Amino acid sequence: MPRYRIPDDEQVAAALERVIATKREVDSQRKLKRFVEKELQGEEVFRIGEVRVRHVAIDSGIIDLKIICRESGKTRSMAKCPVCTARLKRVRNMTVWGGTVTLGYHCERCGYWTGIKHRIPVRYVFTRRG
Repeated sequence: MPRYRIPDDEQVAAALERVIATKREVDSQRKLKRFVEKELQGEEVFRIGEVRVRHVAIDSGIIDLKIICRESGKTRSMAKCPVCTARLKRVRNMTVWGGTVTLGYHCERCGYWTGIKHRIPVRYVFTRRG
């Protein structure tokens, strides 16, 4: 059975930079994971999860992330971003009578947004920042 190691964030960020330098756009999280794992291969075998690749890509700042979502029929309040797990900021509006109403939620870290009807991420498109 082959043994593998888990790379640290700096190794993953460096591999991401090399991948995005050769490919201007990667249209799925799974493809990006495969490219990063292939880039990390050398004498050692590295494994990394798709979610972790996405989180490192967001934190590195070298990649722009486009989030394609579908709408669910449910309306509920949200606290954490489904893309990067950061705390969501409420988008509010003032009513005629002086109160406030929540129109939706926005993530300042990754750019995810949703209205009152919950949006579920279904695909991520990673592009070179430039």
